[in-house]
Amino acid sequence: VVTVITANFLNLLHYVLLWALSWSITKILAVTRDSLIVYKEKKHFNLNIVLVVFVILYIAFAIYTYQWFISIFPLLAALIYTISIWNWDEWVVKKAAFSCYFFWLIYDIYVWSYVAIFSDIISIISSYIAVLLWIKWKNKTKKKKSKK
Repeated sequence: VVTVITANFLNLLHYVLLWALSWSITKILAVTRDSLIVYKEKKHFNLNIVLVVFVILYIAFAIYTYQWFISIFPLLAALIYTISIWNWDEWVVKKAAFSCYFFWLIYDIYVWSYVAIFSDIISIISSYIAVLLWIKWKNKTKKKKSKK
């Protein structure tokens, strides 16, 4: 998780240099969110009010940074991802991540972030493979249970 927080911080610097305000705010919230998730896991608490606060913040910042409909894509993707990871259902997280990468890809094309475009394409392929492998594993598990 420390690596995820570090990656989000470096992404924040990247998008600040591109003057991509929506992404920058998303990354600030992501660093905070990931830190709280680490704390949540260590202390075994599940305060859904924290999730509600993040949802409100994402919506508020989407309104604040709105320039064109594409400018809300990073915040929409982060909102979907945050909701999906809060209670950590691996299947939901995989599907959410896969769909969110498309929002991120479109925004990165919009702000001309070549490195992020490349990263998004790799992430889409990787997430697609993860979803396929998950489906394959689930089908094997169901077949084994039905044979017993």
